[in-house]
Amino acid sequence: MKMIFKIIGLVVLMFIVGITVLSLLNLTNRDYHRLTRHHLSLESSRQPQTITNDDLSHLPDLIQNYLNYVGVVGTEHVDNFRISFDGEMKMDKDREFSPFTAKQTSFVNQGVRLFYMDMHMNGLKVSGLHHFDDEDARMKIKLLDVFPVVNEHGKDMQQAETVTFFNDMVLFAPQTLIDAPIEWSHTGDKRLKAAFTHEGITVEATLVFGEDGRLTDFISRDRLALEADGLTSSVPWSTPITGYKEINGLTLPKTGHATWHYDEGEFTYITLNVLDVTFNVNQE
Repeated sequence: MKMIFKIIGLVVLMFIVGITVLSLLNLTNRDYHRLTRHHLSLESSRQPQTITNDDLSHLPDLIQNYLNYVGVVGTEHVDNFRISFDGEMKMDKDREFSPFTAKQTSFVNQGVRLFYMDMHMNGLKVSGLHHFDDEDARMKIKLLDVFPVVNEHGKDMQQAETVTFFNDMVLFAPQTLIDAPIEWSHTGDKRLKAAFTHEGITVEATLVFGEDGRLTDFISRDRLALEADGLTSSVPWSTPITGYKEINGLTLPKTGHATWHYDEGEFTYITLNVLDVTFNVNQE
C-alpha cells in the first residue's frame, strides 16, 4: 500500500512539475511574437507619406477637429501600430477585478490585429491571445498558459473583432481614419455615426466628442456579447475615454474602460492604462 501511495505521489509531483515547466515556457506569448514577426515580414518597405491639412479636408468637421486635437498633421500615415498597456479585468460580473498587462500589434493594410494578455486571477496566471485576420477571428484564453478556458472563433467573433479593430483605429491610431472605408453621418451636435467596412463586414459605431474636439466615447451594438450558453446577443458596448496624455508627440487616450450596457445594468469588465503607442514599427 505504501508503494502505491509513493507511486501516486510521484505521478502527482511529475504532473505539477510538467505543468510548471509548460507555464514557464510562455507558449502563448511565443505565438504572439511569432505571428507578429510573420506579419512584419509582409509589410511594405515604402516610406510613409506625411499627413497634411489637405488630407483631412474630405472628412466631417468633427473628425477634422479630433485629428487636429490629436495633432496628426505633420506626422506620417500609419501602416501599423503597437500598443502596450496595463489595467484590471474580470471575466464575469460576479468576479473581482484582477490585474493584467497586455501588448498589441495591429497591421492596418493587412487587416490584422494581434493582442496578447497576461492576467493573474486568484494567484493563478491566465494568458490570452486574440488573432484577427481576413480569414477568421480567434480568441484563446488558457489557465496557467496550459488549460484552455476560452476558445472562440467563427462568424460572430469575426464581426466582434471587426468592431474592436475599428475601435483601436479610432482611439489609438486616428491617422488611419483619413483613408479608411467609412461612411459618416451626423446623429447629433457632437455625435457621428460611422459605418466601417472590412473584408465584406460592415459594423456601425457612434462617436461622441467633447467641446475641445477630443473623442469621449465610442458606442456600438455590433460587437456581440458572448453569453453563458455560448450564444451571442446585440448589446450596446462602449469605451469611454477618461483621460488623454502626450504619447510620442500625439495627444492620445491614457485611461479608459470598456462597458456592456445590459438592460439589467452596466457591466464594466476592463479598465485600461495606456503605457505607450508606436507607429510604423519594423521590428520586434
